[in-house]
Amino acid sequence: MKTKNSPFSTNTFQEIWKKHFISNKSVNTFKFIDGVNFYKSRFSLFVNVGKNLTKGNTYKINNYEDYKNNTFIVYDVLPYLQEEPNNLPENMGVLKSRQYPGYLIHLDKFKNIDGYLLNTFSKNTRMKIRKFTKRLDDCFEISTKMFFGDIGRNEYDEIFENFMVLLQKRYSEKQISYNNMQPAEWNFYKEVAYPLILEKKASLFVVYDKNKPIAITYNYHKDDSLIDAITVFDIDYSKFNIGYLNNLKLLNWCFDNHLKILDFSKGYFDYKKRMSTLEYDFEYHIIFDKKSIISKLKAHAYYNFLEFKTYLRNKKLDVKFHKFTYRLKNKNLSTTKVKIEIAKLNKLPDSKNLLKIDIEKNLNYSFLNKYINDFLYLVVKPYNEIGLFKVNSEKETYILSSDSLIQQIKFVN
Repeated sequence: MKTKNSPFSTNTFQEIWKKHFISNKSVNTFKFIDGVNFYKSRFSLFVNVGKNLTKGNTYKINNYEDYKNNTFIVYDVLPYLQEEPNNLPENMGVLKSRQYPGYLIHLDKFKNIDGYLLNTFSKNTRMKIRKFTKRLDDCFEISTKMFFGDIGRNEYDEIFENFMVLLQKRYSEKQISYNNMQPAEWNFYKEVAYPLILEKKASLFVVYDKNKPIAITYNYHKDDSLIDAITVFDIDYSKFNIGYLNNLKLLNWCFDNHLKILDFSKGYFDYKKRMSTLEYDFEYHIIFDKKSIISKLKAHAYYNFLEFKTYLRNKKLDVKFHKFTYRLKNKNLSTTKVKIEIAKLNKLPDSKNLLKIDIEKNLNYSFLNKYINDFLYLVVKPYNEIGLFKVNSEKETYILSSDSLIQQIKFVN
C-alpha cells in the first residue's frame, strides 16, 4: 500500500478536512518526511492533516534536518505497512504508542468467497449463514449496489440521509454516543465522500429491500485494498443477522473485483475478530529532536498522555464515557420502557373486531417493522403473504397472521 495512492493524502481529502477542522490554519510540508502534511496545533505540536479521521497512514523518513527543534505527531500509522527506515537522522527520536486494534482479511489467500467461508467458519456456522441468506431472500426483495466512480448527487444525498437515520436507530438502541455522528465529523464525511467516490478513492455499498436501504457501508479505496470506514444496518432486520450478511455481500464484491485486502479498520467488534485473517494495532508516532529539551519534553508528555488514554480504554472507561454523554444529550427523552407481550393464537379473532393495516402505505405503524420482520423470519414468507391487523377492542394490540402461525403483539405501558 503506497502512500502516494492513499485517499487521505489526496488534495480533495486534505482540503475538505482543512475546511471543516482547521480553516484558519496553514498546512506545512517538511522535507524530512514524505506522505504526510502537518498543521501547527496547540503547544506548537505539528499534527498530521486528517488527524484521526484517516483510516491508516504510512510515511517515509528522509535525511533532512527541518525536523529540528520541533515535535510531530502522526496518527493512525499502520505498522504492517510502515517501512522501518534503515537509518534515522542522527538526532531524531520516534516514540510509538499503540492505540486501537485493527482487523483485515487477506483476500488473496483464497480463490473465492466459498474458499474463504470454508477456511474461516465451522460447518455449523456456514449452515447458519446459508439459512440467514435464504430467509432474507425469501422474505424480501434484496439487492445490492456499489457506488464507485459514479453516483448522482440526488441519489447520494438520499443515501446519506438514510445513512444518518440508520445510525441514529442503531446507537439509540445501544444508548451510546458515536463520534462519527457528531455534526462536525458527519458534515465532513458528507462533503468529502461525494468527490472521492467520483475519483474512485471512496465508495458507498448499499443493501436494499426493494428501494429502501437496510445496510450502508462507506469505504475508502487504496490500490487493491478496500477500507471499511463506517458501516450500519437497519436494526429492524436484526433477526436475519443482516450485519454479517452485509459484510459477506461486501466481501463478495471484493472477490468479484479482484481486490487483495478488505480492511475493517480500527476498533474492536466481535465480527471483525471472527472474520479477519490479520489483527494489527493502529499506532500514533511522535517524531522529535533528541537534542532539543523542549522537543523531548513535549514528545514524552504527549506519549504519556496517549498511554494513559490507552489504559483507560483497556478498562472500558471510554464505553462508560460514551454511554454517559449519550444520556446527557438525551436527558429529555423518555426512559420509560414499554413492555411487549407476544403470544401465539390458535385462530384469528372475529373479523369485525379487526382493522387490516398495510404498513407500506401507512407509515404511522412503522414502529411495528421489527416485529413484522421477526414474524417473517419465523414463517419464511414475504410481507404480501401475511396479514397485519389492529385489534379494535384492545389498546395497542396487533395481530400477525399466516397460514402456519398467528401471533398477537401487545404493548403494555
